[in-house]
Amino acid sequence: MATYENGTNTRQAIIDACKTLFYNKGFHETGFSDICETAHVNRGTIYYHFENKETIRYEVLWEYIISYKHICERFCPDARYHYIISMYLFWDRTKTDEKLRRFVLEICQDYPIYTGKLDMSHFHFAVYDNLWGNFMEKQAIPDLSFASVYGYVMSCLRMICEHPEHYDTWELFEHCVNASTSIWGVPQETLDQIWSDMKHYISMIPKSELSLSF
Repeated sequence: MATYENGTNTRQAIIDACKTLFYNKGFHETGFSDICETAHVNRGTIYYHFENKETIRYEVLWEYIISYKHICERFCPDARYHYIISMYLFWDRTKTDEKLRRFVLEICQDYPIYTGKLDMSHFHFAVYDNLWGNFMEKQAIPDLSFASVYGYVMSCLRMICEHPEHYDTWELFEHCVNASTSIWGVPQETLDQIWSDMKHYISMIPKSELSLSF
């Protein structure tokens, strides 16, 4: 009978291995044999912790955002802004980092529209709750509204990935958020305050802190 390492350390080791592999090789180019070798686990252990490779991809994407959140926590005293600033910083790094652009572009190409997949739903609703839960009352979002926002975000990210030289990250991010939150009914005065505060807090983060090793 096969045995599986079921501890949280093993699960994190798999995520860390995939973070390195997806970044350096690409998501589709990474096979289970690569993950097993890098994480020092067998295939059964991977399936014990994750339903499939797609599920790991969203865990890796969340890890990128959390990496920037940890930086925000050190320089931004207002916890409401930690996630939205970390998301902006992730977009900005995507614009300048060729390997990260490949990783993000693959997601945009694989899922250009919202399909309602369980892992995708969990990830994107978690993003919504953490980014906007501090600025507006959390509410149930109709599937059509959520799908509209998802499609808009994917389009903007794809623009960054395919033509990074044509777009300013701040301008595109602001445009994307304004369009998305208008669908959710976030008041314009709230958004104006968010942009003002974000610029202030981002200016407090030394550029040297943003050179994360992926």
